[in-house]
Amino acid sequence: MDIISNSHSHKFPKLDGLLPFHTIAMDLDGTLLDSRASISSLNHYVLQSALDQGVGLIIATGRRFSSALPYAQEFRGNVTVVANNGQVLRSSPDGERISETYISEKATFAVLSLGKKKGHSPLLHVDRFEEGIDILIESPITDEKYHNYSGGDIARTKVVSDLLEHSSDRVLVVCYLSLIKEELIELEKELLALPESSEYRTVITKIPGVSYCLEVLEKGVSKWTAIQSYLKISGLDEAGVISFGDELNDREMLFSSGYGFAMKNAVQSLKEGASYITKYSNNEDGIAMTLLELSLLSFR
Repeated sequence: MDIISNSHSHKFPKLDGLLPFHTIAMDLDGTLLDSRASISSLNHYVLQSALDQGVGLIIATGRRFSSALPYAQEFRGNVTVVANNGQVLRSSPDGERISETYISEKATFAVLSLGKKKGHSPLLHVDRFEEGIDILIESPITDEKYHNYSGGDIARTKVVSDLLEHSSDRVLVVCYLSLIKEELIELEKELLALPESSEYRTVITKIPGVSYCLEVLEKGVSKWTAIQSYLKISGLDEAGVISFGDELNDREMLFSSGYGFAMKNAVQSLKEGASYITKYSNNEDGIAMTLLELSLLSFR
């Protein structure tokens, strides 16, 4: 297989024969979703066709499961959802938990203590989907300091007096928000200097329409490790995964898949290391157009 690179903006595989693939894994925001946070009709048609032909669909996102579930349910059939950047793996439409990884109480306490000491307001993502709770916070989610995080939806958040008292509460992610990226970069440096940092990793992304977000996750956990769990359970190989993403939290997924595509609109550092780059952005049906140009599916 050769790689065609017409410019620095995209790299595209030239296939000699059919690509042996069995699973499509894709990020949500900036990838599957357009700038209106919707799945386009073309993306939906092509992906539904893949699902109907026996191809596995995985939505791999930094979002919590309840936020990603409605998108998975737009498809007919079983869709697997990697939520919280790999901390939880669940199925759709039934919501059954497949695997999970929690941050240790010790590490969570240290991360919360430092963040609060520095004047930040953390959010605690917890694995309590069945109870109707996803986020623990110390002020209402509608408070301006959360920058309209989760759309200000109070339905699945719970206000507690002190998050430090909940550091053992099935914690998936500790999250800090800021409109100023440099503030989070500085906090990240201090968090990684803590003795407990051997137990966790950090990632900074930009949430469209919200703010920058610093997430603290269990070390060694990523979207890709959750996908590996899915593959192991399903008896499938890693080479048969084609993946799409646009942010740094997609790095492991794109770099480890058989065919990993950074979106045309992806952050530059991701595109620089990616094997392939789509010719189209998330607002140009990038996933569907790539699958169509690769001639990977049959249509009637």
